Amino acid sequence: APMDDPPSQDQPKPTPLERPNSAQLSGVINMLMEEGLYDEPAIRFSRLLPRDQADILSFLSSEHLAALIDRISLEALAEATEGLDASDVRLAMPNGMLADLLDVISPHVAADVLRALPQDVADSALESMEAAAEVAPLMAYEDDGAVGLMTPEFIAIHETVTVSQAMSFIRTWAEEYGAANISQVFLVDNDGVVTGTASLSQLVLARPFHDVSLIMNRDVISVATGTDQKEVARIMKRHDIHRLPVVNDANRIVDMVVIDDIIDVFEHEATEDMFRMIGVDQGERALGPFWRSVRSRLPWLCVNLATAIAAGLVITLYQSTMIQAVALAAFLPVIAGQGGIAGTQTLTLIVRSIALGELATGNAKRLLLKEAGLGLIHGIVVGLLVAGIVFAWKGNPWLALVVGLAMTANMMVAGVSGVLVPLGLRALKIDPGLASAVAVTTATDVIGFLIYLGLATLMITLIVG
Repeated sequence: APMDDPPSQDQPKPTPLERPNSAQLSGVINMLMEEGLYDEPAIRFSRLLPRDQADILSFLSSEHLAALIDRISLEALAEATEGLDASDVRLAMPNGMLADLLDVISPHVAADVLRALPQDVADSALESMEAAAEVAPLMAYEDDGAVGLMTPEFIAIHETVTVSQAMSFIRTWAEEYGAANISQVFLVDNDGVVTGTASLSQLVLARPFHDVSLIMNRDVISVATGTDQKEVARIMKRHDIHRLPVVNDANRIVDMVVIDDIIDVFEHEATEDMFRMIGVDQGERALGPFWRSVRSRLPWLCVNLATAIAAGLVITLYQSTMIQAVALAAFLPVIAGQGGIAGTQTLTLIVRSIALGELATGNAKRLLLKEAGLGLIHGIVVGLLVAGIVFAWKGNPWLALVVGLAMTANMMVAGVSGVLVPLGLRALKIDPGLASAVAVTTATDVIGFLIYLGLATLMITLIVG
């Protein structure tokens, strides 16, 4: 039979269908609900994947959220809330449904939610839960520790069993819990202490009558229950581990952390650092509740207002100088702006390096000298550029000199403050990302104005002469 002609090269190639993102979907659902249509949004919601559903819940207004919850099953709601932050779950759930929902979601998520609640509300919800016995012990740990990442689905077998016995146990376990989480087993001794690991592929390829101890990997890396999530993430990334056992004080395995949860930690921590640097609550969403955004941003805007007033007070100290040379005012935002940008560059790098565990306390002096040197080099280059511009514009060499020197000095201040602020906060046991940008900007504004106007005061006769 003759072959069909090949398709013409001029014919357009089919393109894959684009899935709307969560923001678009939430916009459609909100629009339908505003028109009084509630069943159609619930149907659309039920067809989404759990992670997409979680995003929808965080985008919807409180009124529309309540209407949606009334029209979906508790099990579907539980799957969606697994992907929400603890604070978002608390805000999303009506009080009457909270205990029922916490019974259905995984214990460590339920514990996170209860920790985010006021104590009296948490106690009341815990008393109403059927799974209280599983959740209550987890509440004793910090929500940013390894316990907050644990999953109860893991396999631990005795190190003396044969490969055949191990495989038989795995099959039985899979029938009850499913095969999704089976890729590795932990081997323990008579005291329950982890002595090694074996992958499923090793067990499949081994001789059935061999002891698993002959094929197991004895170099076991584990973490304690109180280990911070950031440290857990760093350990798994550094050693390329997909499953990490969590052990108690007796070194007995109590649970396990999987790589899927660590991906969430990296995203969470990166977002948290970025938002904290600029004084925004991590739970805020672009299309989230209006008043939540107000509560999130307003406090730090007030703090920034106070620091801006402090910079303004510095200017008032040199009123007489400003009156004699009004042209000085034109370059105040230039000095402050360049210093702020340079400081933010350094600050962002330092905060991220601290978060990744790349900076030790002993490196502080070396880092400080490096950033001061960078500030000097950048300051000289930018200072010469701005001095040339000032001279070409105003024709005043002394004004150009003052602006150039002030720029150079403020760039050095920016580099040094970008190091000292986050390292100082870390030394005080405060998160270095906590609105550090406000502190650095204040330093470059206040010190920059002092240097600039101080030099101008010393050279005022030359500038106006």
